[in-house]
Amino acid sequence: MALVRFSLLLATPVILLAFGACGSGSSLASNVNADAGDEAGDEADSGIPCDATGVSKGPWTLAMTEASITIRWESCRAGAKGDVIVSQENAQAPGMTVTSAESPYTVSTTYAAPLNPNAPPDLAGTYYMHDTHVTGLAPSTCYTYALAADANRKGRFCTSRNAGDPIRFLAIGDTNPSLGPATTNVLSHVLPMSPDFIVHVGDIQYYDSTVETWGSWFPLMQPMLSAGAFFPAIGNHEAEKSTEYADYVIRFFGGAGFDSPMPADSGDQYYRYESGGVWFFVLDTELPLDANADQTKWLAEELADASLKPGYRFSIVYFHKPFVTCGDTGDNPDARAVFEPMFTQYKVPLVIQGHMHGYERFTFPGLTYLTAAGGGGALGDVSANISRAECSSRTTFGRFFSGTVIDVGASTIHGVTIDDSGTTQDTFDVAVP
Repeated sequence: MALVRFSLLLATPVILLAFGACGSGSSLASNVNADAGDEAGDEADSGIPCDATGVSKGPWTLAMTEASITIRWESCRAGAKGDVIVSQENAQAPGMTVTSAESPYTVSTTYAAPLNPNAPPDLAGTYYMHDTHVTGLAPSTCYTYALAADANRKGRFCTSRNAGDPIRFLAIGDTNPSLGPATTNVLSHVLPMSPDFIVHVGDIQYYDSTVETWGSWFPLMQPMLSAGAFFPAIGNHEAEKSTEYADYVIRFFGGAGFDSPMPADSGDQYYRYESGGVWFFVLDTELPLDANADQTKWLAEELADASLKPGYRFSIVYFHKPFVTCGDTGDNPDARAVFEPMFTQYKVPLVIQGHMHGYERFTFPGLTYLTAAGGGGALGDVSANISRAECSSRTTFGRFFSGTVIDVGASTIHGVTIDDSGTTQDTFDVAVP
């Protein structure tokens, strides 16, 4: 999957009425039928607004390695100035200039937000994606960058850390910034902690909230996209419209992972990456998770492969729909039975999940589950299914918006969960296996 950055901020509309924040979604493989009420039909071009810079979304970063990064952004016309200036963070010397590759992409359908006239519609038409592949970078180093087309469109990223170095990342999910100020408030408190990269556990944007489009999402989420490489999981809201998955999710975030020999038909829906000797595995809970599923076999093979890499420490796995929860969504004991033996075998001490809008932490022998789904979607009932067997192992929970900043040190994974008011709601330590 791939990543995006955007440095123009818009005011957050406060909406008092919205629907479908949780929803059951549908498999990405089958795509969801579009809703008739907020589609404009198969239009060739709706007259895409385009300012003098030509930049319409971004930039953002993805596919982080020890020596490289991809910087991606969208333009609303062909031929926008494609150079990106990259410098070491806090460096006095001038940075290097890298040129992006431009490729057209035609969107056939317009989508709008019926209950939010201030949300710009996602218009049909031809857009131009720019990928800047920056190589020859120093490992364990942070950089800044800016577009030559618009110096205000800028961001920061860090290359993968050397094996054994400390790493810091932000875990967040179910972000719905146009629904109200919760998402942007959470980000305002966690981003100053300077995470190296962003772990997003899915449900990135919600057409179903009826107040949001990708056009409204990007400006509000730019602070997060500018903070570090973005590594999202696929959620059930990533294909709410018939063309959304290909036209938006994969176009924006396809190629986020690296070093990941997935089956040709996997569609970038599950992948892996590494920093500091810690391997991250991103699963797609919209796909089958039984013992014979392609994704399950892929994870077993890739966990085994990563465990043999020089400097391997342990792995972290994350995905959208939870394996364990006491809240108002389903759990998945069958998937636990399939995957937890792998987690034990290949040193997976932490699993991060989403979908249940709130916060939970479960502590089992050698394994912690973290529900990090308080990113701004309408909050759910975190104890609706408190009678489930796993609930006796739920250590902490709460019905609040939040993001969790996680530090991996020499012997401990340390987490701090901060809500939208800036209050620390939970701290925890997980022993490194």
